[in-house]
Amino acid sequence: MKTLFTPMGTGNRQSLPPLAAVGGKGRSLYWLATNGFPVPPTWVLSTASFDLTVEQAKLEGAIAVIEKTIDGLLTDDWAAAQRAVEALEPQRSTVVKALRRAAITNRVGAALTDLPLEPIQWAVRSSATVEDNARYSFAGQFFTLLSVPRGRSVWDAIRQVWASNFKREVLLYCAQNKAPQPRMAVILQPMAPVSALDRSGVAFSHSPVPTLPGVLIQAAFGTGQTVVEGYGGDLYAVQGKEVKIQPMPPPHIRITGPAGDTVPEPPPTGLALTEEEARELADLVLAVADRWGAAVNIEFIWQAGEGPTLVQVRPDTRFPAA
Repeated sequence: MKTLFTPMGTGNRQSLPPLAAVGGKGRSLYWLATNGFPVPPTWVLSTASFDLTVEQAKLEGAIAVIEKTIDGLLTDDWAAAQRAVEALEPQRSTVVKALRRAAITNRVGAALTDLPLEPIQWAVRSSATVEDNARYSFAGQFFTLLSVPRGRSVWDAIRQVWASNFKREVLLYCAQNKAPQPRMAVILQPMAPVSALDRSGVAFSHSPVPTLPGVLIQAAFGTGQTVVEGYGGDLYAVQGKEVKIQPMPPPHIRITGPAGDTVPEPPPTGLALTEEEARELADLVLAVADRWGAAVNIEFIWQAGEGPTLVQVRPDTRFPAA
């Protein structure tokens, strides 16, 4: 019997759950946890729950047409690939609409009921089977929703993540990169309300900016949406003890709203990280890269009064592992 939640525990790389069950982002989180790096409490709603919902909604036929077309696009003729994807619009639209309003299956409902009652808000993140691959990252292609209120809102967020598996942009990305049509697992992480005192961002173990060598960190106050969606965030290039800082305050940040979800707010004055915090985070990023055996990109959160927590790691596709 397939499990819907794959438990996160300890072990070694060989004991990680299969990619086909927990997706790329989920598997990388398991890798971080099993190697002793700081991650939030995490549950992964496996691809089995996606399959059960597809079956109940009678979407197998439409999805089979999409998968067959995408898997067969081995051409370098980009115009032809675009035409093939556009021809899938009837099936794509049917699947997206059906997933967004899909009824919860008994097994998925029972699994969600087993979640702990204490957290009142959740991060609901995509974990597609193609995500964070060494050949292609699919960065920004799927949905992630933050500060989702407990209850039906979590189910609604899960359905949105599933539906994002069939966004037109995702199909085009698959065609452009000759990647298979993915299946979707969903990461569920309890989260405290995010305030303007909290920080979030991304870090590269090998800076992509030649003028800012070393570990490159981009950080902003509030949630990680500010940095990930390209609105700004201070840059820190860390080499040993030296820290070069390039302030890039965003026009706004996002924090948890009174009823959950996230809302915009003017950013606080000052830098998101101190030099000491930038060095601490850089050391953590380099430790992850060393254990991974290749360059990595990381997403982190840093709640006020606590240490940094890692919510995603992916291989840097600029530096393939040997």
